[in-house]
Amino acid sequence: MADIAPFVATRYALTRSQELARVLTPPYDVITPAMQQAFYDADPHNIVRIDFGKTMPDDNEFENRYARAGALWHQWRDEKVVVEDPKKCFHVYEQEFELPDGRTVRRRGFYAAVRLQDFSEGGIRAHEHTFDGPKADRFRLMRATNANLSPIFCLYDDPSRQVDELLAQATASKAIETRFDGVVQRLWPLCKSSVVARITERMKDQTLFIADGHHRYETSLLFRDEMREITGRRDGRQPFDYTMMYLNNIHDEGLVVLPTHRILSKEAVLGVNLQETLDDLAEHFEVEPLALNGGDVENEARRCVEQLSGAGASGTAFVMLLPKGRSYLLKLKPQTDLDELIDDEKIARQIKSLDVTILHRYIINQAWLGNPEIELDDEDVRYEKDAAAVLKAMSTCKWGVGFLLNPTRIEQVCEVARAGLRMPHKSTYFYPKLVTGLVMRDLNSPW
Repeated sequence: MADIAPFVATRYALTRSQELARVLTPPYDVITPAMQQAFYDADPHNIVRIDFGKTMPDDNEFENRYARAGALWHQWRDEKVVVEDPKKCFHVYEQEFELPDGRTVRRRGFYAAVRLQDFSEGGIRAHEHTFDGPKADRFRLMRATNANLSPIFCLYDDPSRQVDELLAQATASKAIETRFDGVVQRLWPLCKSSVVARITERMKDQTLFIADGHHRYETSLLFRDEMREITGRRDGRQPFDYTMMYLNNIHDEGLVVLPTHRILSKEAVLGVNLQETLDDLAEHFEVEPLALNGGDVENEARRCVEQLSGAGASGTAFVMLLPKGRSYLLKLKPQTDLDELIDDEKIARQIKSLDVTILHRYIINQAWLGNPEIELDDEDVRYEKDAAAVLKAMSTCKWGVGFLLNPTRIEQVCEVARAGLRMPHKSTYFYPKLVTGLVMRDLNSPW
């Protein structure tokens, strides 16, 4: 059961599209050091200075990027760089973007405050593992700012599209609009009490599935528990009992999951006998050579992805790329027994059926490396969103083998989450990323 509420948003006091774009960033976990510096240079009030500030050489326990973030957040509020909305609202958020195949689509959802639930309650479900380092980082930032600076991306299942119809009512007015990272970003406050009430009621029976932001969600749970200890308030209705989420219907045509392709280093596959590997693969896969022309990499990549998508429509498939232009389309034979392919009783069938599991546990670990239990180091695997980048890498002969994957399907994400399971690393990439800085929630705002 989802308990959602409108909230008083904190937003930049900017009206012009170009100004707004200069203060936004993608989520902190995709920002590289070069990107961080670029955002610092873009504007003195860019949200990166708070959400993902720089570490300085003389930082210590008291003077550090978290302390600076907290001080800046309060300073910007005092100086009216960021301001509170006049009343509680939902916010309809639409992103218009182009897919790799050239189609333009729109994804539309809404921001809300959502009551935090422990995973054992079953109303909010996760599909990814989390790590202590990122949670400790986000926890220190939340302590310093007492704010939700970026949304947690969650999915809900509304095949009747009733909530979508209610959200559409807000889009009749003029949007707050800007273009950031190649994506048109549009925002509409939705404050009409009758519409807010109908959306809130319609969402009551929903289970929410975390698409992106698992670390931030678990951080919010930790912060809630700490604040309950500090304040003694355990009625479940305090500002810290809620977190800011972006909610999106799984039936939205603009909900896109992209694959994350893999490239293995030469060192990882050193000494592997290719013919023996191909023979092992042929036991469970149809192995079809692909002819690459070696010309326009973008066109070649598009052609590979099209063939892969076609093969994946009826089952699991991969494109395997070798140096010097050799490549193969691998299609899992329909009669293959997954328990035989991945002989590990500890792995649930919902996980065994995922393309990323089959790739790592059988194709890479078993067929290529001959050890189903091996764990590759981070330097041995390169992850790429762009298929053309994989083809370019393999054309240099500096890498051992590359694999193109189809995206994980939304229904698989929900199935794994419903079962209380977690997917392997980098199984999903929801595109585009939600921006940070467009809508924020200060826990000190009127509640």
